[in-house]
Amino acid sequence: MTALLFLACLISVPEDVTEFDLSNGIHVVSRTVPGGDVEGISVFFTGGSRLLHSENQGIEAFALEAAMTGSVRYPDEMWRDIMDLTLARWTATFNYDYSRYHLKCLSEDLPLLLDGFADCLINPALDPAAVARVRDSQTASASAEMENPDSRIWLVANRGFMGEGHPYMLRPEGYPGTLSSFTAEDARQWLSGRVKSGNIVITHAGPTGAQDLRALLETTFGLIPQGGDETPSLPEFSISKDTLVQEHDETLTAYLVVKFNAPPAGHSDLAAYSTACSVISELMWQVLRTDNALTYAASAGATNSYARNWGYMYVSTPEPVLAAELMTGIFRRVASGDIEQELVTGVAGKQRTLQGIRAQSMDTQCLMLGSGYISSGDWRSAYKLQESFTDISVKEAAEALSGWAGNAGWGIIADSSLVNMSEVETLPLRGE
Repeated sequence: MTALLFLACLISVPEDVTEFDLSNGIHVVSRTVPGGDVEGISVFFTGGSRLLHSENQGIEAFALEAAMTGSVRYPDEMWRDIMDLTLARWTATFNYDYSRYHLKCLSEDLPLLLDGFADCLINPALDPAAVARVRDSQTASASAEMENPDSRIWLVANRGFMGEGHPYMLRPEGYPGTLSSFTAEDARQWLSGRVKSGNIVITHAGPTGAQDLRALLETTFGLIPQGGDETPSLPEFSISKDTLVQEHDETLTAYLVVKFNAPPAGHSDLAAYSTACSVISELMWQVLRTDNALTYAASAGATNSYARNWGYMYVSTPEPVLAAELMTGIFRRVASGDIEQELVTGVAGKQRTLQGIRAQSMDTQCLMLGSGYISSGDWRSAYKLQESFTDISVKEAAEALSGWAGNAGWGIIADSSLVNMSEVETLPLRGE
């Protein structure tokens, strides 16, 4: 099998996927991948930022990480020894639509690790010292991120693009001020309400067959109580005008981000839209960095796995006024279709290849299955998206970008003693 054919097989909608519900109602999507002994299991808690409010941002990330330090039957030190013995790898992500824990392990260790994982959720020990380690670590990480303008600029842009009322303005990872106040009792109360079957989706990719997986999950995650949260509806991004949010920081370079609307997960326009944003990224590199020497970092792109997605452009530069003008010009050029078909075809092909390479991991397979199911209602949507990066025309890319982008939210962080902030204007991406 050639490399290109192999990649195409990986990102095509698979036929070896089984869906079933455990006796308590937890939905499971499993893809059997024979020929190896490495398993991937992802446990998703649905709801994300829609279940948070300003005072408890980060509570789910804190509670789940605290729970995973050990349980009644698997206390902290014993649980860590099991991790060392099995060389299992746990990774956690907390985003706007869900929280996700992913397990990578050998097939022979899967029964033990699933039993311990489930017990940590159902009967967490929440040892005070272990909980304090989690709280201190998360608080320190959030503090470092907030102090770094290159990280904080994305949140500044959110204020311009999303507005204060949108649930995605609430940060699932939390802020130093919220995280530092959480206690073991806060974690226990949150877990008691969230560890319910209706809040959980499990995905699997690996050699274990669906029947054997069902049996394993019934004796572990099947013990989770029934019930679940009613997740509020998610509004669209609908800012009424182009907006600019400025923030002062003593930094030698300015950081500039603009965000704009994109199709939701599962929409047929996503591949063309993402391609258009990647074309913008290629042109930004050429125009801002190569032709004008304004930056060492410039990029554009689009999210594609959220119930509400967005496109973005980013640059760090000592000359943000000129950079913003050039970025706007590039956006308008792509949205008008003033680009070569060869560029569009090349960018789309690169995206398809990159996704095919990433899809070789069980982690990515579990993520594609779960994010598709949660954000669009169909696990196939992530695979269908990757199949769509073929034969995209200039017209399709331009129409998708111009049709969805709408008003833009700009954010800038700069030293006002070095940059005249009054000269930084809100530039309408689609023209006057």
